[in-house]
Amino acid sequence: MKMTLSYRYLEANLNILDKLGFPRERALDFLGLDEAHLTSPMERLDIDPFVACINAAADFTSDPNIALRLGHKFRVGTFGQTGNLYGSCENLREVILMNDRYQKVAIDAGRVEYIESSSGEHHMRFHHYYSDMKTYRPITDIIMASYVTTYRWLTWGCGDDIISARLPYARPHDISDHQEVFQSDLKFDSPYACLEFSETAMTQNITTHDPERLTRAQIKLDRILGLQMAFRAFEKAVEAAIRGALESGEISSHIVADRMGVSWSALRSQLNESGVGIRPRVERIRKSIFIEQYEAGQSFSQIAMSLAYN
Repeated sequence: MKMTLSYRYLEANLNILDKLGFPRERALDFLGLDEAHLTSPMERLDIDPFVACINAAADFTSDPNIALRLGHKFRVGTFGQTGNLYGSCENLREVILMNDRYQKVAIDAGRVEYIESSSGEHHMRFHHYYSDMKTYRPITDIIMASYVTTYRWLTWGCGDDIISARLPYARPHDISDHQEVFQSDLKFDSPYACLEFSETAMTQNITTHDPERLTRAQIKLDRILGLQMAFRAFEKAVEAAIRGALESGEISSHIVADRMGVSWSALRSQLNESGVGIRPRVERIRKSIFIEQYEAGQSFSQIAMSLAYN
């Protein structure tokens, strides 16, 4: 399962990291990006460079739990923007279902499930796509800190709204940061990431429930999801056409358009909408192919031919 995050979500997190002491310019350099990359609303980044950036930020700031703070502060800073969706839901169960449906707009790293046990316990489980918890713990911390902040705000006044938080990694030596963020009973080495809610939190209606506003927010987010799916299909088609053109030994935007079965003007229009032209795409793919073939032991002359260099 390929895990990605949107450039909009990335930019919001870079702004927070900057305030936490990891300069935005340093983060962009670390990611190999510039400000222009962040202007494309449909672009997405693989999660691995983001994880590496968070680890670099943790080392730079000497803050091993910076991911927890990042998730908490992201939700605090963007709650007004998402309030039209989550604050308009009828109850917490509906919020959890909305989380599962729309989380991927920001970061696509797992699924969310609402579970009511036979004994009447209420849980939200985050089923992450990754199995290497040590590597991807920053993603778990970011997402779970964001969830717990959202749910606590929405159920404010219920009393013991969040009973416990279960985290799928070993108990850190110092859990004060976890206690500050989760404000509930903490259980580590769990087989899954999970929050347990009180009966009151699940049965009480959210005071800002607004069905009309919820519908408007869903329409907007469904449109974004549809655009993202179309964008990803376009990205795959462009990459396949570029790789095919390189293999044939000749590369140009007209050749790429022909291989995609579209006019050159139509391709140019879509590239303009994506915010990334054909040349940087070609160079990015060339770099990827070079690394693959160089590590496989091919000679420079062989590599040059496969990259359509004369």
